[in-house]
Amino acid sequence: MGYIVQICIETIEDMQTKNPIPPFDIKEIVRALYEMIAEDSPDASKAFLSGAREAVFREVFLFHYPAFRQRLYRCFPELDEEEELVCMLTALGASVEEIAELTCFPPIQVRQLYTSVCRKLDVTEKRKMRTLMKKLLS
Repeated sequence: MGYIVQICIETIEDMQTKNPIPPFDIKEIVRALYEMIAEDSPDASKAFLSGAREAVFREVFLFHYPAFRQRLYRCFPELDEEEELVCMLTALGASVEEIAELTCFPPIQVRQLYTSVCRKLDVTEKRKMRTLMKKLLS
C-alpha cells in the first residue's frame, strides 16, 4: 500500500474514533430515490443514477456521510465526478455489477473507473480500494 494511502488511513481511523457514523444501506438509498423520482417523472432516465436521481443520491449520501467527500479529496484531489460516484457506491458496498446496473455504465467502464481510482490512490488491489472507501465513510 502506498505511503499516502497509509497516512490517509491513519488519519481517517483517528477521526472515526472521535466521530463514529452509523452505517447506511445502499438498498435503502435506492428505494428512497425510486420513491422520490418515479419512472414516469420527466427527471427520470434509464440509468437509475443519472440526472436528477444522481443529484439526489449525492445529496442524500453527503447528508449521511458529510465528511466523506472532504476526506476523499483531501487525500486524492484529482478524482473526477464519475470516479467520485464509483467511490461513493463502492463505500456503500456496491459491486462492479451493481454499479453498472445503477449507472447504466457498461461493466467494462466501471472496471476502468476502478482501475483509474486505484492508480490515483496508489493501490494495487481493488479489494484494498474498497476497504479504503469504507474507512472514508466512517
